[in-house]
Amino acid sequence: MLRPDSIGTENWTRCGFRDCHKCCLETEMILTQKDLERIESAGHNREDFLLPKEETDNFLQLRNVDSPIGKKCYFLDLQGNCSIYDIAPIGCKLYPLIKNLDTNEVMIDFDCREKDWFKSKEYLQSQIISVHDLVGTLLLENGEI
Repeated sequence: MLRPDSIGTENWTRCGFRDCHKCCLETEMILTQKDLERIESAGHNREDFLLPKEETDNFLQLRNVDSPIGKKCYFLDLQGNCSIYDIAPIGCKLYPLIKNLDTNEVMIDFDCREKDWFKSKEYLQSQIISVHDLVGTLLLENGEI
């Protein structure tokens, strides 16, 4: 599952299935403070793309909006493209890698349509570490640890 590391995220194993955007439907993506700052600096208003904190246990969570393709991430267009792909939240860039909080292991999300393809791939150590770091950051920023 691990392969030698390189600098930067451009060599991370990422989803290239342009006909699939299942992870962007009924998303529960949590943002870090840096994610929020990056998206806002691109001109987006947090009231438009975030759920109210009282609905998310004080986490910064992306809003889903009604559309002909179902409840979709605020940033997913009707053609299935992410309108903020270059500045997407780190959780989006790491998906379908997730952390099982019970076992503390990084795994492929069972809900991913292409989970078998992803299971056959190798991942940079920095990707695995980034999943652990992301979860730690989210818990720390929200007073969970």
